[in-house]
Amino acid sequence: MDVSELTGDEAPAAVADALGTAVETARARGGGFAAVVRMPPTVRRGPRLSAATERVRLLRRLRPGLAVSCRGLAFVVSAEVRQANAKAIRAGAKLWGCPTHTAETVTAARAWAQGRLEATS
Repeated sequence: MDVSELTGDEAPAAVADALGTAVETARARGGGFAAVVRMPPTVRRGPRLSAATERVRLLRRLRPGLAVSCRGLAFVVSAEVRQANAKAIRAGAKLWGCPTHTAETVTAARAWAQGRLEATS
């Protein structure tokens, strides 16, 4: 999924909606999935408090389904974004409930996601 053109407040909701759909589809089919998410290219300076609270709610709602169905989430982000969000990136698996990875290119992210699917099938 590509949310790189969305605002910092719109992107998380779009990602949550897509991942929620993926979890439901995987549950119905009895399988798993991996996702590649192309994030906005610039560093955001902290979300509004209401946006941060909403993100926590989204993660809490998604985490159980992701833990069961998601084989991996690969986020495509710039080096600048990776550096600015290093702490959150290191905690990715704990936050999301499944393995996570960051990459600078869609190609690298897809390769990692494909590897996760192959390793868990």
